[in-house]
Order: sequence, then C-alpha cells, then structure tokens
Amino acid sequence: MKKKGREGTAVSPGTFLVLAAKYILLCLAAGMLLYDSWRLGLLFLPGFAVYYFRFHRKAEQEEGLRRMAEFRDALTSMGACLEAGYAMENAVAAAEKDLACLYAENSWIRRELSGVCRAMENSVPAEEAFRNFAGRSGLEEAQSFAELYATAKRSGGDLLQIIRSAAAVVSDKTEVKREIHTILTAKQLECRVMRLIPPGILAYFRLCSPGFLDLLYEGVFGRVLMTVMLLAYLFLAWLMEHITQIEL
Repeated sequence: MKKKGREGTAVSPGTFLVLAAKYILLCLAAGMLLYDSWRLGLLFLPGFAVYYFRFHRKAEQEEGLRRMAEFRDALTSMGACLEAGYAMENAVAAAEKDLACLYAENSWIRRELSGVCRAMENSVPAEEAFRNFAGRSGLEEAQSFAELYATAKRSGGDLLQIIRSAAAVVSDKTEVKREIHTILTAKQLECRVMRLIPPGILAYFRLCSPGFLDLLYEGVFGRVLMTVMLLAYLFLAWLMEHITQIEL
C-alpha cells in the first residue's frame, strides 16, 4: 500500500519509514544540542508533518519535470508517425513501441500510452482518450494538447501541425524549467550549508569545550534562551527556503 499525495504521486512505505527514522534521529539530536536531553527532543515529533510535506512537494516537482520530458518524447514520436502516414490510433501504438528504447516498460508514459491504445481499441474516441490521459497526468501541457486535438478533430484541422506545435512548446518549457530547477538546486544547497553552521557550532563546543555552554543548559533562563534561539533559527531557515522556492 502506498501513501498518496496529489494525483499521480506516491511515497512508498519504505521511503516513508526512512523519512520517519531520519526525522526521529534529527529530533533526538536537536534535543541533545539545545536542552542536553534527548527526551525533550521528542517534543519536536509533531513537526514531522511539515518535514514530510516539504519532501513530498519536492518529489512532486521532480515528477512533473520527468513527466513533461516523457510527454515531449511521446509527442515527437507521434508526430513522426503521423508524418509517415499513420492514423492517430496506429501512431499512438507505434510511439509506445518507439519509447521502449528510452523508457522501461513500467514507466509512466508507456503505461499511459498503452492505456490510450486500449481505450481506442474499445471504441473510445481518440479525443476522449487523450482528455482522460491529460486528466490523469496533471500536466497543463497535456490538457492543452487534448483540447487542441479535440477542436482540430471537430473542425478538420491539421493534426500533424498541432502535434508539432505542442511538442515544440513542451520542449521549450521543459528546458526552461530544467534550467530554473538547476539554478534553484544550487542556491538551495548553499542554504542547506548555511543552516548547518549554527548547529555545527553548538556541536563543536559540546565536544571540544563541554563546560563552556553549561549556563545555557542549566536553569529556566538557559532553556528559554535556547528556545528563543531555536525559533529565530527556524524562522531564518524558513525565510531562506521561501526566497529560493519557485513553483515550476
């Protein structure tokens, strides 16, 4: 059984358990660094929901980029088949076979193209099959293509030109999004390094000068001060992430 997120994404139980284990260790380490007590670190466990949401959002963005690249390749292959004189039904089947050289049998695009082929074999109109595919994909580009295809089918438009235009648009958007993703990943890595500096300093003093920070771990004043420092650290960490976060 998989834990579902937005449509088309899922986190396997194994990945979920790894995330949970990492977060628990992080909480225990935070408790030791901030309060010299791993038990107090357990108070941070409810924050796992935020931790999981951040991981899932990043996974969704990467999944979206991957699906766009696969959809672009599918459109390119279908366009080549239509140019060779194939009917749309045969072009979809031929594209699914062509993509076997690029993607595994259980890849998203090959599963979806197989589903479109089966739907058309069961007398489902091509425009409806593409519209259903677009709805499952969650891609705006796929939805636009489905609407354009349905309009061209009704009005007798040039299907080959529509597919070529759609493939060009998807290709351009994919490259732009990949470039933005690469730049953001570099900046986010810098932010992660900066976030490691404060706990790294605390860990250094705890290991190299154990008595230097005793004042911060004794009495109410020390615990309140460490809590204020933690809140300030979390705010700055959120601010850095918010600045470098762009929805692709």
